[in-house]
Amino acid sequence: MGTGIFGIGLSGLNAARASLETTSHNISNVNTPGYHRQQNTQASRFPFQEGFGFVGRGVDTTSVSRVYDRFLERQMSVATSQNSYYSTQEALVSQVDNVVANQNTGLAPSLQEFFRGLQTLSANPTSLPARQSVLNLSQSLAGRIQSLNSRFEELRQQANGQVGSTVENINANAAQIADLNKQIQALNADSIRVPNDLLDKRDQLVLDLNKLVDASVVQQSDGTYNVFIGNGQALVASTNYNKLQAVPNADDPEQMDVAYSFQGSIIQIPNNLITGGQLGAVLSFRADSLNRAQADLGRLAISIADTVNRQHALGRDGDNLQGGNEFFKDLNVYLDGGLTTSGMMVDLDNASPERQLKQLRQAASEFAVRISAPEKIAVGSSLKSQPDDPTQSKAYFSSVWQVANARPETVAPFAGPIQLTYDAANQTFTGPAGFTVTPSKDMAGGYRVTSGATPPLVLEFKLEGTPANAQTFTIDVRGTGKTSPDAALSDNANMLAMVKLQSANTMAGTPSGGNDYVPADNASPSANFQSFYGQLVSYIGVTANSVKTSADTQAATLKEVTLARESFSGVNLDEEAANLLRYQQAYQASSKVIQIAQSIFSDLLQLGR
Repeated sequence: MGTGIFGIGLSGLNAARASLETTSHNISNVNTPGYHRQQNTQASRFPFQEGFGFVGRGVDTTSVSRVYDRFLERQMSVATSQNSYYSTQEALVSQVDNVVANQNTGLAPSLQEFFRGLQTLSANPTSLPARQSVLNLSQSLAGRIQSLNSRFEELRQQANGQVGSTVENINANAAQIADLNKQIQALNADSIRVPNDLLDKRDQLVLDLNKLVDASVVQQSDGTYNVFIGNGQALVASTNYNKLQAVPNADDPEQMDVAYSFQGSIIQIPNNLITGGQLGAVLSFRADSLNRAQADLGRLAISIADTVNRQHALGRDGDNLQGGNEFFKDLNVYLDGGLTTSGMMVDLDNASPERQLKQLRQAASEFAVRISAPEKIAVGSSLKSQPDDPTQSKAYFSSVWQVANARPETVAPFAGPIQLTYDAANQTFTGPAGFTVTPSKDMAGGYRVTSGATPPLVLEFKLEGTPANAQTFTIDVRGTGKTSPDAALSDNANMLAMVKLQSANTMAGTPSGGNDYVPADNASPSANFQSFYGQLVSYIGVTANSVKTSADTQAATLKEVTLARESFSGVNLDEEAANLLRYQQAYQASSKVIQIAQSIFSDLLQLGR
């Protein structure tokens, strides 16, 4: 180490040169992602003791450090992860919202048209065009359900693809972080002399990783990072990393879940433990919005097919034959279990959510119209009625029909005649032992007959006129065939019962929480087809709006944190330009010191001659 004026000048020259290099490096990296401004730290050399005191010996550059705030960096990682999560969620949920709420692609218009067609047919029971129109509208309804399900399947495949590609990107980032850990570990001389540019690259990789999945970092004593995801799963451990994999779900192989390799084993990570970033957003979207929409569609398809088929089977077709043909394909096997052409189905009451969803998706995909001939639509009732003594009054039952029981009960067959007696004082009827007769709540002049058996037998009829007190009426099974004296091809009673299914509460609400898509057997029906679908549209709409609000909030938060970080550790070109002038002047001044020292030394040599 040089002493005297030459040594002092040279130290100042070297310090100014080092500062100029660092400033130039800052300016060159002004647009480098993740770069933190660097600055030199200088310290005066230990002075030399003369007889009169200590004389300074110049300056040394002790370190080159980056301007870094760990708290700001953690804020940046969290804000980046949340912004990526909600922006990805918004893009995905909006697609489901556009499908279910759209008048052209949603189910509501087709449902309305289907029941409007049934109502038109009930007003014209012998009309062949009206019957054909019902078939056409039924096909349209089936097509719309299948189209909706196909669109959901496309979104599911898209989500699976995103899971796979995101996992690959996470692995690539993890491998680079582990490699940088190795380089940093080798170059770290002490806590002062550190490879700043490599640290910046590693921090940027951690930031990029948080765009993909929420990751936490723990710095080790040797300067390496340990990176954790999920519930503490180690993605990077010093110079090693554990690869993630997209693996098929055991209950539903078409659903890709996330697992990681650890000591030769493949360990699946529960989806609800993976949060933040694109991966967390895709898994959350699939588990929440997409699964809920597709499961509800499947349940709705099963319920429509079941309730319509039940009522249709109780009527008479255009040939006065029992409506034994299925109107829609029976899909109950996907709820109750049993063998299908595609394999064995299980009872969904005790099945896993993945298994429930798999079968409900399949049910929606197989919703179809079974009846093919318009004359086979069971418009009329299979029951007849007549006053036992018509001379007592002109009153009669204009319509009488059996009402199908709702799931999970079976439909009780009407086996024989029953006699009802009119009570003029109370304006009501009494039936045989075990039967109750009550006025209808939704039909003027209507009555409902209910047996106490299990399952109960339910009949309805409409009274015309005023019967005499104690007048009796008999309800019996209509004879079959067009030639039967009981044939009434213009009867529309069963079709009226089918029309009423539109407003009947036949569906229980979907359990909340996302862990179960099928309500319990004892859950009370609280919604009709239209309102149940409306609940789904509302649920998706509220979710989409909530996600959009969160996405806007997180975008603003990320912007604020980014500005705070840039203000603290980013490169300010004006400041660096001023530093260039300052260090240039210091360099020139140190050069002048050396020049003066050289001049003094020359003068001394001249004196010695």
